[in-house]
Amino acid sequence: MTGPADLTGQRALVTGAARGIGTVIARRLAAAGAHVFVNYLRSEAAARDTVAAIASTGGRATLAPGNLADPEGLAAMMAPIAADGLDVLVHNAAIGSFKPLHAVRANQWDLTLNVNARALLLCVQAALPGLAARGGRVVSISSLGGRRVVPDYGAIGVSKAALEAATRYLASELAPRGVRVNAIAAGLVATESVQRHPAYAALESGAKKRTPTGRLVTPDAIADAVLFLCGPYSADIVGQTLVVDGGSSL
Repeated sequence: MTGPADLTGQRALVTGAARGIGTVIARRLAAAGAHVFVNYLRSEAAARDTVAAIASTGGRATLAPGNLADPEGLAAMMAPIAADGLDVLVHNAAIGSFKPLHAVRANQWDLTLNVNARALLLCVQAALPGLAARGGRVVSISSLGGRRVVPDYGAIGVSKAALEAATRYLASELAPRGVRVNAIAAGLVATESVQRHPAYAALESGAKKRTPTGRLVTPDAIADAVLFLCGPYSADIVGQTLVVDGGSSL
């Protein structure tokens, strides 16, 4: 191997892979040899750009449109992917409104929890036979807001806490079947979606001041961690949430 994981001949699904952290993860998995399924909902042009970028470097990728908030739509997306087996499942997709929790409406709560946490469970359930047969790995992308209070993070923080709890339960249940499940809690990453936070400038400044490295986490750092958790060097890491934040949570 020339890196933390050789995924030659393997199949990987990345949810929310059209842009931001997801597209970087998809490209890194493809560079490691995997055939990557690029999930998206509305950002078709960006998803096609991701597939094209992978193809331009000799990788393989396939568009996988699907609404993760809709169980039937999610099942329809997963069916052809799961039919041929899946080695790696990365649940990166996330949605939510930047507002205080007490101001979150019922429909916003449902949408956020369903996409950010429930979709992990439904994807795993759909892919489980193949994952178990192929020694699969599952990685969910969380954030520090799942364990700490972030201003105006509202239902997103709650959903990330649920995601991490689901990761632990699934890891305990599926490890005997040969499937490893872990999560990554990312520090502040300057993605387009996060920059929509109403107090983003203050969040960025504060994060840099309290981070020992003095810089924000990059999408590449998250992709590095994903590749590590998908490879042999992490064989005994099960049900953990790996914090990748440059030390800011210290």
